[in-house]
Amino acid sequence: MKKIICVALVSMFCLTAFARGKQPVSFTKMPEVLQTEILKNFTEDQVQLITSEKTMPRHHKFVFHLADGTKLEYMSIGKKKLKIQFREITNPAGIKQEFVPENIQSYIQETFPNATITSYEKETMNQTIELNQDMVLIFNKSGKFIRID
Repeated sequence: MKKIICVALVSMFCLTAFARGKQPVSFTKMPEVLQTEILKNFTEDQVQLITSEKTMPRHHKFVFHLADGTKLEYMSIGKKKLKIQFREITNPAGIKQEFVPENIQSYIQETFPNATITSYEKETMNQTIELNQDMVLIFNKSGKFIRID
Protein backbone atom coordinates (compact mmCIF):
# COMPACT_ATOMS: atom_id res chain seq x y z
CA MET A 1 0.00 0.00 0.00
CA LYS A 2 2.84 2.40 0.87
CA LYS A 3 4.47 1.67 -2.48
CA ILE A 4 1.28 2.55 -4.34
CA ILE A 5 0.94 5.84 -2.44
CA CYS A 6 4.61 6.68 -3.09
CA VAL A 7 4.26 5.92 -6.80
CA ALA A 8 1.11 8.04 -6.99
CA LEU A 9 2.80 10.96 -5.23
CA VAL A 10 5.89 10.77 -7.45
CA SER A 11 3.69 10.62 -10.56
CA MET A 12 1.71 13.70 -9.50
CA PHE A 13 4.94 15.57 -8.75
CA CYS A 14 6.38 14.72 -12.17
CA LEU A 15 3.20 15.74 -13.98
CA THR A 16 3.07 19.11 -12.23
CA ALA A 17 6.79 19.66 -12.90
CA PHE A 18 6.31 19.05 -16.63
CA ALA A 19 3.19 21.20 -16.70
CA ARG A 20 5.29 24.14 -15.49
CA GLY A 21 7.74 23.92 -18.40
CA LYS A 22 8.50 26.67 -20.87
CA GLN A 23 5.39 28.51 -21.97
CA PRO A 24 5.17 31.11 -24.76
CA VAL A 25 4.13 34.57 -23.54
CA SER A 26 3.02 37.65 -25.46
CA PHE A 27 4.90 40.90 -24.93
CA THR A 28 1.84 42.66 -23.51
CA LYS A 29 1.29 39.90 -20.91
CA MET A 30 4.80 40.40 -19.52
CA PRO A 31 5.31 42.22 -16.21
CA GLU A 32 5.38 45.95 -16.97
CA VAL A 33 8.82 46.34 -15.38
CA LEU A 34 10.24 43.77 -17.76
CA GLN A 35 8.57 45.37 -20.80
CA THR A 36 10.20 48.67 -19.87
CA GLU A 37 13.58 46.98 -19.41
CA ILE A 38 13.44 45.38 -22.88
CA LEU A 39 12.26 48.59 -24.56
CA LYS A 40 15.36 50.42 -23.26
CA ASN A 41 17.52 48.65 -25.86
CA PHE A 42 15.15 47.02 -28.33
CA THR A 43 11.78 47.58 -29.99
CA GLU A 44 8.77 45.35 -29.48
CA ASP A 45 8.91 44.50 -33.22
CA GLN A 46 12.34 42.89 -32.77
CA VAL A 47 10.96 40.35 -30.27
CA GLN A 48 9.99 37.17 -32.10
CA LEU A 49 9.39 34.78 -29.21
CA ILE A 50 9.17 35.04 -25.43
CA THR A 51 9.11 32.01 -23.18
CA SER A 52 8.41 31.91 -19.47
CA GLU A 53 9.39 29.13 -17.12
CA LYS A 54 8.66 28.84 -13.42
CA THR A 55 11.93 27.80 -11.78
CA MET A 56 10.94 28.14 -8.10
CA PRO A 57 7.71 29.09 -6.32
CA ARG A 58 8.26 32.85 -6.80
CA HIS A 59 10.89 32.80 -9.55
CA HIS A 60 10.22 32.98 -13.28
CA LYS A 61 12.77 32.84 -16.07
CA PHE A 62 11.90 34.87 -19.17
CA VAL A 63 13.80 34.26 -22.40
CA PHE A 64 13.49 36.68 -25.34
CA HIS A 65 14.44 35.60 -28.86
CA LEU A 66 15.00 38.57 -31.16
CA ALA A 67 14.96 38.85 -34.95
CA ASP A 68 18.72 39.51 -35.19
CA GLY A 69 19.60 36.27 -33.35
CA THR A 70 19.98 37.86 -29.92
CA LYS A 71 18.76 35.83 -26.96
CA LEU A 72 18.12 37.61 -23.63
CA GLU A 73 17.40 35.97 -20.31
CA TYR A 74 15.89 37.62 -17.23
CA MET A 75 14.72 36.33 -13.86
CA SER A 76 11.74 37.78 -12.03
CA ILE A 77 11.60 37.27 -8.29
CA GLY A 78 8.61 37.84 -6.05
CA LYS A 79 4.97 38.65 -6.66
CA LYS A 80 3.97 41.80 -4.81
CA LYS A 81 7.36 43.54 -5.12
CA LEU A 82 8.56 42.17 -8.42
CA LYS A 83 12.33 42.29 -8.87
CA ILE A 84 13.79 41.80 -12.35
CA GLN A 85 17.37 40.55 -12.76
CA PHE A 86 19.28 40.46 -16.02
CA ARG A 87 20.98 37.07 -16.46
CA GLU A 88 22.38 36.56 -19.95
CA ILE A 89 22.60 37.88 -23.50
CA THR A 90 23.98 35.98 -26.49
CA ASN A 91 24.33 36.66 -30.20
CA PRO A 92 26.84 34.89 -32.49
CA ALA A 93 27.32 38.16 -34.43
CA GLY A 94 28.07 40.18 -31.27
CA ILE A 95 26.02 41.68 -28.46
CA LYS A 96 25.19 45.30 -27.65
CA GLN A 97 27.89 46.81 -25.46
CA GLU A 98 25.27 48.40 -23.18
CA PHE A 99 24.90 45.05 -21.45
CA VAL A 100 28.58 44.64 -20.55
CA PRO A 101 30.09 46.71 -17.71
CA GLU A 102 32.58 49.34 -18.90
CA ASN A 103 35.54 47.97 -16.93
CA ILE A 104 35.08 44.55 -18.56
CA GLN A 105 34.72 46.15 -22.02
CA SER A 106 37.96 48.09 -21.44
CA TYR A 107 39.83 44.95 -20.39
CA ILE A 108 38.67 43.06 -23.49
CA GLN A 109 39.50 45.95 -25.85
CA GLU A 110 43.02 46.22 -24.39
CA THR A 111 43.74 42.49 -24.18
CA PHE A 112 41.83 41.17 -27.22
CA PRO A 113 41.44 44.18 -29.57
CA ASN A 114 40.06 42.16 -32.51
CA ALA A 115 37.58 40.13 -30.47
CA THR A 116 33.80 40.45 -30.44
CA ILE A 117 31.76 39.66 -27.35
CA THR A 118 29.19 37.03 -28.30
CA SER A 119 27.84 36.22 -24.83
CA TYR A 120 27.64 37.87 -21.43
CA GLU A 121 26.28 36.07 -18.37
CA LYS A 122 25.83 37.64 -14.97
CA GLU A 123 25.90 35.06 -12.21
CA THR A 124 25.76 35.46 -8.43
CA MET A 125 29.52 35.54 -7.86
CA ASN A 126 30.99 35.83 -11.38
CA GLN A 127 30.48 37.34 -14.79
CA THR A 128 31.24 35.22 -17.85
CA ILE A 129 32.17 36.57 -21.27
CA GLU A 130 32.43 34.51 -24.44
CA LEU A 131 34.41 35.89 -27.36
CA ASN A 132 34.13 35.04 -31.05
CA GLN A 133 37.66 33.60 -30.76
CA ASP A 134 36.32 30.57 -28.81
CA MET A 135 37.51 32.01 -25.50
CA VAL A 136 35.59 32.20 -22.25
CA LEU A 137 36.70 34.85 -19.75
CA ILE A 138 35.65 34.83 -16.11
CA PHE A 139 35.43 38.05 -14.08
CA ASN A 140 34.47 38.47 -10.44
CA LYS A 141 31.38 40.33 -9.27
CA SER A 142 33.10 43.73 -9.46
CA GLY A 143 34.51 43.07 -12.94
CA LYS A 144 38.09 42.09 -12.09
CA PHE A 145 39.55 39.47 -14.43
CA ILE A 146 39.94 36.03 -12.82
CA ARG A 147 40.83 33.51 -15.52
CA ILE A 148 40.33 32.14 -19.03
CA ASP A 149 38.33 28.92 -19.24
